[in-house]
Amino acid sequence: MKTMTRRELIKLFGNAAIGTGLLGASNLAFAKQSAHIVIVGGGVGGAAAAKYMRLLNSDVRITIIEPQPQYIFCPGSNEVVADFDTLETLTVDYNTLKSRYAVNVIQDYAQEIDYTGKSLILAKGDVIHYDKLIVSPGPDFKYNAVEGYSKELAEGDFPAAWHAGPQTLTLRDQIKSMPQGGTVLISSPVDPYRCPPAPYERASFIANKLKHTNPTAKILILDSKDDFIFHDVYMDFWKKEHGLGTDNARIEWVPAKNGGHVTKLDTNNRTLTTASGQTLRGDVINIIPPEMAGSFVRMNGLVKGDWAPINSKDFSSKRDKDVYVIGDSAAADPMPKTGYIASNQAKVVTKAIQAELTGKEIGTPFITNNCVAMAAEDWGMTVAETFRYAGNDRAYEESYVMSNPTENPYHRHIRAEVAKNWQRTFRKDIFS
Repeated sequence: MKTMTRRELIKLFGNAAIGTGLLGASNLAFAKQSAHIVIVGGGVGGAAAAKYMRLLNSDVRITIIEPQPQYIFCPGSNEVVADFDTLETLTVDYNTLKSRYAVNVIQDYAQEIDYTGKSLILAKGDVIHYDKLIVSPGPDFKYNAVEGYSKELAEGDFPAAWHAGPQTLTLRDQIKSMPQGGTVLISSPVDPYRCPPAPYERASFIANKLKHTNPTAKILILDSKDDFIFHDVYMDFWKKEHGLGTDNARIEWVPAKNGGHVTKLDTNNRTLTTASGQTLRGDVINIIPPEMAGSFVRMNGLVKGDWAPINSKDFSSKRDKDVYVIGDSAAADPMPKTGYIASNQAKVVTKAIQAELTGKEIGTPFITNNCVAMAAEDWGMTVAETFRYAGNDRAYEESYVMSNPTENPYHRHIRAEVAKNWQRTFRKDIFS
């Protein structure tokens, strides 16, 4: 993914981009009557919404409500688990959004939406009034989907490591200190969850590391699914590099149909029990729980089931037309839950808001997803997806092109370089 030029931004977003100075905030003071766009969540979706709202409109007021002073990207965190990158590489702050795009960032928790009064109540007691509210808090985890598991255990000796941060480092350290010939158990959840190929990328990176540091160790992926994205590429890699299917396989994959679904954790014996009744012991146990919409979304009545229903043309909530839900919490099938999707959903929302503010028609959404993954430093894979609005609030129409297994090492290397460059460019695009 290449960085967009100024000319391309102006072509995409119109002359509003010119009025913001060097693609930043207008020198004009915001009028009190200017529309106030409030964003809950300062992750990829929220930050993209703030940045691109400013590019579209130099005079609206924009506020992000985010409890953390920094954001740690999840894409790239598997490299930290495998100990060939650091969390510092993945950590960004909100200084550019504040200084260049005149975004007000309030470090607090959003608690309650007053739909009638169009206001947001924060944990510290402040009340923030909005004209449009964009909700992008990320997902929460269903820890109780596995008997014996909990948030407290995930933050202790049994890390999920699906939000990049302290749990990522705990899992990394457990891999490094695992006894020779030990076993790593990875439980992969049912769909949907953020970054669909990431459990298999994680397993591959760990296997690559153990090949040199702990060559008799084994990794067992216990899956709640019978298939996954890039299945054929990962199978090809595991066979060629880690003996999949042989007596000495370093890595094994157990699909749901063969008893892979994990139902119970026994912390005392460090065992997982599967739906088939099999009990397996692990020196390192990495349970990736199923997901649901973030607690803020659920507590404010925006969900039906696990996810928040949206009007597909503009991602406005089914509950309130002035509230928009994007990213992992939105019920936006067939779109996967990826950071890139969240950022492009943010662009659809901001263009819809700008159209309403200026009395124009909302355009027809067309959303892209470029998903990348690696199995090793020189073994990459990519998928390019498009999602076209089908009209009448129907689900988006999907098409895609995906990497297949190849014997050509040059192709695998190029895909790996694309994956690395995509991560760097994506981080720069959202927070700079």
